[in-house]
Amino acid sequence: MINPIFSSWNLRNKRVFVRADLNVPLSDGKIRNDFRLTSILPTIDYILKKQGSIVLATHIGRPSGQEPELSTQLLVPWFKQQGYTIQFVQDINTIAMMEIVPQHILLLENLRFFPGEQNGDIVFAKELARTAQYYINDAFGTIHEHGCSTTLLPYEFSEHRRSIGLLMEKELQAFDTLTENPAHPFLAILGGGKVKDKIPLVSSLLHKVDTVALYPAICFSFLKALGKPVGKSLVDDTILDTCKKIILEAEFANVSYLFPVDYQAGYNTINSSLSIISADNFPDNAIGISVGPQTVELISKEINHAKTVFLNCAMGFSEYPTTQQSTQDIIEAMAQSSAKTIIAGGDSVDIALRTEHYQNITHLSTGGGAALAYLNNKLLPGLIPFEET
Repeated sequence: MINPIFSSWNLRNKRVFVRADLNVPLSDGKIRNDFRLTSILPTIDYILKKQGSIVLATHIGRPSGQEPELSTQLLVPWFKQQGYTIQFVQDINTIAMMEIVPQHILLLENLRFFPGEQNGDIVFAKELARTAQYYINDAFGTIHEHGCSTTLLPYEFSEHRRSIGLLMEKELQAFDTLTENPAHPFLAILGGGKVKDKIPLVSSLLHKVDTVALYPAICFSFLKALGKPVGKSLVDDTILDTCKKIILEAEFANVSYLFPVDYQAGYNTINSSLSIISADNFPDNAIGISVGPQTVELISKEINHAKTVFLNCAMGFSEYPTTQQSTQDIIEAMAQSSAKTIIAGGDSVDIALRTEHYQNITHLSTGGGAALAYLNNKLLPGLIPFEET
């Protein structure tokens, strides 16, 4: 059980170190969508309303050293446009000497520009700790990873001066509804890349869901394990035995599993012209990229019947928008259903934000890998400092 305690803090003329996950998607150095930025605002606004000051820290991308195009300085104009008083700071050590100005934000340089962030450097943790009197972790998207600012830094503050934030609380509550007492029928829609990472999720969900829909690219490893034709589609041959085992587990648990009945496919390469093919007539040179209209229609009916729907399924490629239309149509069906709907995964959320009624989705998560790890009951380093003993 994790209980946010910052509501009891007296923040007037105090600084709060807020570890956020502002790893926004970028295109040509510009913010593609500001979802992660707007998601952190409730915590920021709460602190500023209490006359506190903020040291805001995040990473962007996976830089090797200092890469100017990944500097957090690119976030400053966005915050200024929202009316915040914000100052970019490169030298962390100067902050301790700066006067505390209520309702002021100091934005640190990309944490991953500093070797100590990923090297588990306690000296770097102490350096960061000197910048503030309180600590909040609101970076849900990083809770499954080890990082100095999320796993070491919290311990530089007493138990009563460290807490999770409002976004983290919201995320944990949303996923707890999936694991503890979900409304049935419960439908999980899984697809997209990182096939091996999602296999444990399929297995863990079998004891919670009524139906699991497996779509590209994850479906092809399962289909090959069943001896079905998949052409040149993406398959992980190292997990075929695991796929067979999961299918048997699903049948034993009386869980229905759905595969596509048609696909959007290319031939020999994903750059070729696309066509709709039947699952029963899968050419040897075809590459399944997304699902076809019949599959969209069938899953939409399942969504309308469900009371809980979880989706982690970004089919297609962002550089080819037509390949993502089926995912968008499925998410639109979720948005118009009466079910509790939760979407996780950066690419899945990115697609969701392009749908007409995305505001009707119950919860769009700021974490992909973090959400999967939480649902898999994995040890989450970023939450350990806040667990009640």
